[in-house]
Amino acid sequence: MKKIHIKKPILYYLLYLGLLCYFEILLRIFTLNNSFDLIPFVFNLWYALLLTVVTLSIKYTRSAFFVFTFLLTFILGAQVYYYYFFNTFFIAYSFLRAGMMAGSYYREIITLIQENLNVLFFYFLPFGILFIFRKKLSATRLPLKQVLIGLMVFVVLYGSTVIQITMRSKDDLTYDAYVYHPEVIASVKTLGVLTSFTVDVTRLVRESIGLVNATREPDDVDPDPDPDPDPVDPLLYNKLDIPFDTLIANTTNKLLISMHEYYSTRSATKQNSHTGLYKDYNLILITAESFSHYAVRQDVTPTLYKLVHEGYYFTNFYNPIWGVSTSDGEYVQFTGMIPKSGVWSLSESSTNDMGFVLGHQLKDLDYTTFAFHDHTYTYYNRHLSHPNLGYTYMGVGNGLTNTGTWPQSDITMMEETLPKYINEDKFHVYYMTVSGHPNYTWRGNTMASKNRDLVKDLPYSEYVQGYLATQIELDRALKYMIEELEKAGKLDNTLIVLSADHYPYYLKDDMFKELNNGVAIDRTFELYRSALIIYNSKMKGETITKPVSSLDILPTINNLMGIKYDSRLYMGSDIFSNTEPLVIFLDRSFITRAGRYNAKTKVFTYNQGVVENQAYVDSMIKTVNAKFYYSAKFLENDYYKIISDSLN
Repeated sequence: MKKIHIKKPILYYLLYLGLLCYFEILLRIFTLNNSFDLIPFVFNLWYALLLTVVTLSIKYTRSAFFVFTFLLTFILGAQVYYYYFFNTFFIAYSFLRAGMMAGSYYREIITLIQENLNVLFFYFLPFGILFIFRKKLSATRLPLKQVLIGLMVFVVLYGSTVIQITMRSKDDLTYDAYVYHPEVIASVKTLGVLTSFTVDVTRLVRESIGLVNATREPDDVDPDPDPDPDPVDPLLYNKLDIPFDTLIANTTNKLLISMHEYYSTRSATKQNSHTGLYKDYNLILITAESFSHYAVRQDVTPTLYKLVHEGYYFTNFYNPIWGVSTSDGEYVQFTGMIPKSGVWSLSESSTNDMGFVLGHQLKDLDYTTFAFHDHTYTYYNRHLSHPNLGYTYMGVGNGLTNTGTWPQSDITMMEETLPKYINEDKFHVYYMTVSGHPNYTWRGNTMASKNRDLVKDLPYSEYVQGYLATQIELDRALKYMIEELEKAGKLDNTLIVLSADHYPYYLKDDMFKELNNGVAIDRTFELYRSALIIYNSKMKGETITKPVSSLDILPTINNLMGIKYDSRLYMGSDIFSNTEPLVIFLDRSFITRAGRYNAKTKVFTYNQGVVENQAYVDSMIKTVNAKFYYSAKFLENDYYKIISDSLN
């Protein structure tokens, strides 16, 4: 650098190419376990060309070069920290709301950077070196003609690469990632971080101007088989009298016709011995931050242990993480639908008719309905989504006290909110807790330090102890809630349902191994195993062993409370029905009664004693793909409104 003056365009090109490839390699080292694919580096050839042409078209070439270099460094480095925080990469939708997220989690962001200074160092190292030798950088601005030629060459080369990808088989991972962009981690791994982000931005722009995004249309799906037909003495079904034939006849929209046909041919679940057991009961529904079955310990969290084991006890409950972590976890629990990739589904639903969710269903039955969250009330646009779900919504900033701690105490939230509804004749309350939020250091988490003495002697590392300490706050909050309900004479007539928003993704593999008695856990399936609470003080205990997931919570509550609903509209099903179990994960892996399908390896592992049947596996893959597709279209087309209008 001391001897070389960088003036020629080719040298700028090589600098940009080196930076892009360096950042791509760093991202894969820090987040994707050193996985490498060729396509990201092919795209970097063309991005380097575009950056070079744009840089040399600007009068102040050197300044432009450093601005672009800084932006690349900042944005691509931020992807690593975002991954460490949320266990995924940020999508364009979230990037546009980065200010809101940074404002709410600035403490965690500072701590995260402090704990991972090596990321900051390696990402900013090239920028620092180039800045030191900045006087060696100079170039003559390119004539307009050469700029246009350069842009044309970029378009041709980039376009040729895209055409080559789109000519591949539809089962090819690169084709799927570029054309349909189904899941951001797989997309980044296959296409590279810049191309994945570019595809996501393109989709967001297309939707903003009214063009429907590209979504993989499912292959023909056979109607769900009725697992227990009984033509002689059929049970009643959980279905509404939706006039699908009339809906089909009254539209020429091919997509809506496809949706009507899909939902009308699905099998409704039969009512069963659990139907209406808790009709007219109060309902408290809780999404607990980072809760998991590892937090259920008789010695540390006795209330959680009691609720898990004395109510309906689920030995194979899974809580898959989705693209927008907590918000998508809430969306699944509220709607029984798979979140749409690339957006905040719950926020997007705030302009839709959501009349078939619990808030509205129970409000229509004269319940008082509240939703509470002990963090900033506007985060994830909950101030828009939750009132639209049928709740009077309060969080920190519009009704709940800001105690100034991070995270805030779930006990404080219970103390402040219970008086608002406990004396009502019938109430349905939703809580989104925050005490269990990472990180789990003594200095960085008030709830961890508050309960430190209760976990300090446990045989775990400090960070794992910190996680359990935060869950103690949730346990205490539940204990207080139960005691107050009992004092008010409302406990026996209240159904309590609790599950997590997602697994505790701030814990690393070795930490899960600690909690799992020294046994490493499988990241495709068992990472998402969790606990589900469905509890009433007078409930007869029951153990449910079939595989179930968070998608099944809403239809199960509807059935238990005897609410009229149409089970064909949900992607989950009533747990107590005889429907074939199906647990679906973000990458389209799944679990059935017959075994497990790993979508990454495309291998179905049969349970012991199950006869291999490829036709069954192919059928289930089609079923899962259809659930993803029609969940997205449900949200995009405000399908509840179409159904609601047809019933009026």
